Amino acid sequence: MKKTFIAVLAVAMLAGTTSFADESYVSGGFEASGHIVAGAGWQRLKSAAGTTGLTRDITNTVPGVIGEYSTEAFSAADNKKDEFKFFLDEFELDLAKSFGENIRIRADLDFGSGTMNSGPRFANATGVGGFGSNVVIEQAYATANLAVGNGVEFLLGRFNAPIGFEKVDVFYNDTISRSAIYRSLRPNTFTGAKVYYAFSDLVDWHVYVVNNGSMNYDNGGLNPAGGQNTDVPAFGTRLGFNWGEEGKKSTFGLSGIVGQDHPNQKKHITFIGDADWQWWVSDNFAFGGEGIYRQIDTTTVGGKNGKYFGALANLHYEFSDVWDGTLRYAYTKDNNGLINAGVGVIPITGAAAQSLTGEKEQIHEIALDGSYDVADGASFRLEGTYSLVIPNGTQPAGQASANTAKTNIFGFGAVFAYEF
Repeated sequence: MKKTFIAVLAVAMLAGTTSFADESYVSGGFEASGHIVAGAGWQRLKSAAGTTGLTRDITNTVPGVIGEYSTEAFSAADNKKDEFKFFLDEFELDLAKSFGENIRIRADLDFGSGTMNSGPRFANATGVGGFGSNVVIEQAYATANLAVGNGVEFLLGRFNAPIGFEKVDVFYNDTISRSAIYRSLRPNTFTGAKVYYAFSDLVDWHVYVVNNGSMNYDNGGLNPAGGQNTDVPAFGTRLGFNWGEEGKKSTFGLSGIVGQDHPNQKKHITFIGDADWQWWVSDNFAFGGEGIYRQIDTTTVGGKNGKYFGALANLHYEFSDVWDGTLRYAYTKDNNGLINAGVGVIPITGAAAQSLTGEKEQIHEIALDGSYDVADGASFRLEGTYSLVIPNGTQPAGQASANTAKTNIFGFGAVFAYEF
């Protein structure tokens, strides 16, 4: 009798708990998804003996397949250095909840180790827990659909910037590594408000007002004093053109951003012009790419403005339903380079003010990738990379030091990528 009573009580408690969960936590319109990307890689850096070669860029990264996860220090004596790393790019959990047909909220939570072995957004982001956070809020926003024309979507919160070819999540890119265009030259995540309108299936338009126009990953997370404390917001837009079949839709986008990288300023602006595209030439072959120009006006009379150029070409071919390959080439040029605080063009305080790429230089990056789909939503990827960093050698007056040696970077990496 006693055992029967306990069993009945347990079943009743379980039923009550389930009912409570159903009513309070798991209701209609709730969705959960995500992905994980983890792997390992090796690369070698070679510069002329006794000369200073490679420097780190604004996101504290270097080129190469493990350049975003490297903690290696480089010195003038390093003419040949090998580096091996296991890394977790991220574990991402995406949560969404719909309220009727017109209101929706979403949050993308990125989990890492809080070190460079999880990429720059964890080592340098101002996420939950502050600097070196283990959790980063990549996106968190609410949207409302307004009955205007074909329907206007209004968004408020943090969102991925609608600009460029390479996406914020490695999982959705064709390559493991990301170019210096993504790492240094353009913004990737904003906090603010955005309006989206589709004129038709062929043409759409994004317009947004956000916190500053910083190039850093997390609205100036590397430089909160200069990147956050701005007098006016940044303004941006992207006009997109779309055609082709669903799942292999070709796109072309024109983007512009006007913002502020200097604290407490209403002038001396930053502006960006960008074009991105993904053209499915056939059912198996896609040609993607991007071109970008960015300028940061100096606040110093007679000083030089920061000027940056970048271009990317991405050739993707699907050999079968499970095998595909990608060849990517990216080029970036930093026109003015490392300038001291007296004539600096970006808002980093102290004598170690740096350019977006770390030097007055040119960077060539080549990546060759192959991917095998192990199962639906799961793939194994391989990548070989070669990068060439060419410093100008002639730096602006007042610079503390100048790099003089070319740096060659060879690397190889592999990852497992899973989506759920």
